[in-house]
Amino acid sequence: MNLADGTDGIPDSPQGCGALSRDTLEHVAASKVDQRIRVSELTLAHIVLCRECKGAVDRLAGHRRLRAEIARAAAATLSSGSVADPTVSPSPTGADDPRATEAGIEATIPGYRLDHEIHRGGQGTVFAAEQLATRRRCAVKMLIGGRFASSAQRMRFEREVEVVAALRHPSIVTLYESGVSRRGEPWFAMEYVEGERLDEFVTRTRPSPRQLAALARRISEAIAYAHRRGVIHRDLKPGNILIDREDCPRVLDFGLARTELGTNRLDQRSDSTQDGEFVGTFAYAAPEQLSDDPAGIDSRCDLYAFGVVMYECLTGTMPFASARSLGELVQLKSRGTVPRPSSVAPAGTRIDRDLEVIVLRLLASDPARRYDTADALAEDLARYLDGRPILAREDSRTYVLAKTLRRYWILTAMGTLLACTVLAAGIALAIAFRRADAERTRAETERQRVERAYRTFRDALESADPETGVGSSSMSVADFVSVVERQVQGELGTDPEMLAEILQTLGLIQLGFDESLRASGAIFRAYQIQSEGHGAGRVTDLQLATSLVALARLRFADEDFAGAEQAYRDALLLRMRVLGASDIETVDTERQLASALREQGKHQEAEERLKEALLHSEDFVPGRDGAIARAGILNGRAVLAAARGNDELAIAEFQATLEAITPFVAPDDFRIGRTLFSMARAELRLARGRADGSRDDARLAAAEQRARKALDILRLRKGEAARSTRAARELVDEITQARVSGGAGG
Repeated sequence: MNLADGTDGIPDSPQGCGALSRDTLEHVAASKVDQRIRVSELTLAHIVLCRECKGAVDRLAGHRRLRAEIARAAAATLSSGSVADPTVSPSPTGADDPRATEAGIEATIPGYRLDHEIHRGGQGTVFAAEQLATRRRCAVKMLIGGRFASSAQRMRFEREVEVVAALRHPSIVTLYESGVSRRGEPWFAMEYVEGERLDEFVTRTRPSPRQLAALARRISEAIAYAHRRGVIHRDLKPGNILIDREDCPRVLDFGLARTELGTNRLDQRSDSTQDGEFVGTFAYAAPEQLSDDPAGIDSRCDLYAFGVVMYECLTGTMPFASARSLGELVQLKSRGTVPRPSSVAPAGTRIDRDLEVIVLRLLASDPARRYDTADALAEDLARYLDGRPILAREDSRTYVLAKTLRRYWILTAMGTLLACTVLAAGIALAIAFRRADAERTRAETERQRVERAYRTFRDALESADPETGVGSSSMSVADFVSVVERQVQGELGTDPEMLAEILQTLGLIQLGFDESLRASGAIFRAYQIQSEGHGAGRVTDLQLATSLVALARLRFADEDFAGAEQAYRDALLLRMRVLGASDIETVDTERQLASALREQGKHQEAEERLKEALLHSEDFVPGRDGAIARAGILNGRAVLAAARGNDELAIAEFQATLEAITPFVAPDDFRIGRTLFSMARAELRLARGRADGSRDDARLAAAEQRARKALDILRLRKGEAARSTRAARELVDEITQARVSGGAGG
């Protein structure tokens, strides 16, 4: 099995000291995932003694995305028994001696002499071989598990035979013959290609983007040929594209290929994959391949995979290299924005705009936005190489003119050189003057904008004065904020982005006082303004993310937990893209998302989110903000433990929360009050929940002490009418009643 294809952070070239092949290192890594996989004592001895190889195995086994690939591949191969170490050459005849006699081999596959093993994958093992009648060198692929393979494995193997046999193209490996050995093992012989994997070829030769485009054109023509015959590869990746000695690309390994409905007799029988079963390689799979709807998969999933291959060859990294888990990778593929190749390519790499447009069109998450066919892709690559306008963008007059001038650049350059020289000095002076003037104007405009916002807010505060406007000593906080909100909307109606920021702040103040109904108008209005401004380019990703978090908090307060989850997910994507996974705002958003998941009973995903957040919090710079954010994560873990009925663990996590936050906040901070309240409630449940039905007086006393302290803090910080204060008062009464009545009740 070859699991290193296309995984960011894991080099595709052989790792370790070089004594063991990549397949062997991956095999040992797989054995760490599944102990049923056998590894020879000689290989294990080398791993123990060699620091480089041991490190390579640990990285492979510890890489999140590879572990999923390893587990999937191991499950497939283990269905026919334990998997042997690839360093021990298997005997095609089944004999103990790998160097079996010619007669023994011919008895297994008449007419062929098998040599060494070339490759072992999830479907079968490939051997170098010689066809005895013609003395032609070839490759023989035998099904893993042989006659003991499952019916699904045999069906996929037979499908590969029929698919490849129907394809005749210079860039697709040709099949010569197939059959079943006398031992009942399916096999087929195919063209032997001496070459190297595409990614290894790119690493060794370092071709220019234009040379890569020429190579991609030939590969796309092979894909188009297969598609015209109804064959979808479904597992395109660098490991399945070889570059031969003449630098000709060769597509191979159609073991996971399928045919589109109605194209040939293969579709008259059941497909070899069950509905909802994923086949392929996650890193290269299109978003529709990761769904549970096989009907959504068509030839455009190959175009997406090839887009990932081109992106990787051009930049040296994957489109979504920031993904930390398979779940996040699926989410980014479905809804994320692919970074432009020119923004992530190594320094000094110049990627033409047209080539970048071609790659990004291939990587569109919506299949309808990709090329319709591989033929269209090949045509666009040909246009790019010829200097003609590509089809992946609108052919405006300016664009066509620019391409025409570029195509005949020698004549154009001679005609414009003199004019450019004369105009250059004047243009430079004009640009410098305009930039300076624009900067002065921008600074003055921003100063006036801030002053106006301050005056508006000050006037709004003064309007809530019974002598000059409205209000009295009995005016509630909610009424006061509403007055300010109306004043602000009237004054800042012509500056929507500034209005949105102030409305959002006012809405969060109302939400903090449990006034979600009043808060909803301001927060929704702020989000609407920010969303429209983001679409027009006036609002940044981070500003929109902040608005989404406010919207999520409102929905959470209204117990619309599904709506809160979606808003938190959208905000998390934006913050992760701009700030990175270890920023405090990003981590806190993931913690809040876990709370929304917990309230919907999605405890497993909530736990995974909190685990990721806690891991990234270790990168925080020491200080108050980081400590408070980390305490929030610990509090989330405690609440989740309580939701799962594990109050002992919940109390331990609440205690860890207090220890993390106490050095950085006042003793009567509302967060300490909230944590003490949660601990008291867990203590009460434990005091009542003894197996013998008796009362635990010590726990009841501890619960009462914490509940009373929580009530004092929340009464001071939130006020008597706040929902959290009322809940703390009710808890004190409940504990007191339990102590008086002897602990009866649930």
